[in-house]
Amino acid sequence: SDRAHSRPCGASREAHRRDIVNAMSVFEMRMYYVAPGKMDALLTRFADHTEALFARYSIKTTGYWVARGDLKNDAKNLLMYMVEHESFEAAEKNWEAFRNDADWQRIKAETDGTVPLVASIDRYFMDRVDLSQRKSGVSSKT
Repeated sequence: SDRAHSRPCGASREAHRRDIVNAMSVFEMRMYYVAPGKMDALLTRFADHTEALFARYSIKTTGYWVARGDLKNDAKNLLMYMVEHESFEAAEKNWEAFRNDADWQRIKAETDGTVPLVASIDRYFMDRVDLSQRKSGVSSKT
């Protein structure tokens, strides 16, 4: 019967959605607006130092992206990467520990020099959505 496969409705459907989302890690998208001419230096710092320091504080990177070189706007100075955390609270704790790490402070000072490599940072916390848990039918419109 269809009843065995029916989805929760109303408040119980929202609770079901929260259960699906909260059972998973929290992801954080970080967008670094890199100072002009500093992208190579920043990527080198990540490769040579930052990744190892992230591991020290349970900051798990899932990927890095740079805007394509054929863009004619400021996006060419944009580094984006995503990290995974056990929870929002763990993320805040891990970033605080990372920022206070003596090795990080020394490396950042050495690699920034007189002009910081990163002009500004945007960050967004995201929950993964498991769409297989949300199947409620597909529209037949074409």
